[in-house]
Amino acid sequence: MVKRYYSSRTYPKSLTLKGLYWKFKNLYQFFSNKDYFKGKAEITGEWIPENIKHEAAVFLNFQPFPITKWDVSDITEERIFDVIEFLFERVSKPGRTVEMTDLEGRPYYDYMYYDDEEGKREFLESVNSFLCDFKNGYELTKDGQIIAMGEHGLQYIFNADIPVYDEQNIDSKVRNAINKWRNRNLDVKEKKQAIHEMADVFEWLKKTGKLSEVLRKKNESDLFEIANHFAIRHHDPKQKKDYDESIWYSWIFHFYLATYHAAIRMLIKNEAK
Repeated sequence: MVKRYYSSRTYPKSLTLKGLYWKFKNLYQFFSNKDYFKGKAEITGEWIPENIKHEAAVFLNFQPFPITKWDVSDITEERIFDVIEFLFERVSKPGRTVEMTDLEGRPYYDYMYYDDEEGKREFLESVNSFLCDFKNGYELTKDGQIIAMGEHGLQYIFNADIPVYDEQNIDSKVRNAINKWRNRNLDVKEKKQAIHEMADVFEWLKKTGKLSEVLRKKNESDLFEIANHFAIRHHDPKQKKDYDESIWYSWIFHFYLATYHAAIRMLIKNEAK
């Protein structure tokens, strides 16, 4: 794990867009100078082959190279995040160097192999050391996607393991709701859908009689009252509509997720007796 130094620990979430680009640019130079992009992209130090430029232009719809010389208009959150994900797929740690021979019999030295897994691990840790300080915090996952960490102090619940209980009806649906919620481009409509999917999980637990085993009748009822009163599941003239969705949707989702973890773990504990 990359160490977070004093200023980052003391002033979290303080990284500006300009600062984000500065760190990203230096990150690229650091790994490029160590030939971490040579194995898959043939990038070595300042040398950028034409082929990787063409590949980037196709998949990113803009030309990021040279990364160290972006104009001010090029520096956007979306572009920086896109290129980080693009580079993550093309990073690998070089192994030891050995003497080789070219087609004309002349000797030269090159890397014997490249370690994709170790290269990605080091790159991911380095990226996440500063992504967490931009806006409300982001992180690069092992799958190569940049996602929102969640509100300060609440991100740990996103990283909690999903207990193995019922893959088809519960586990997969909760994972899908979490992935949807953490999409960095999430709009209000998608937030509402993520909450709806969590409510559906509780609905299934209720209909199977499982929910009543770990929650009192009043608490069980409150779960569905929240979704119904805030116009998540049904359309009713009595529902609340004059509320700040960006604030209340976040509270509802975190509340549902925390309740899910508690309820499922209690069910697993009870059924193991």
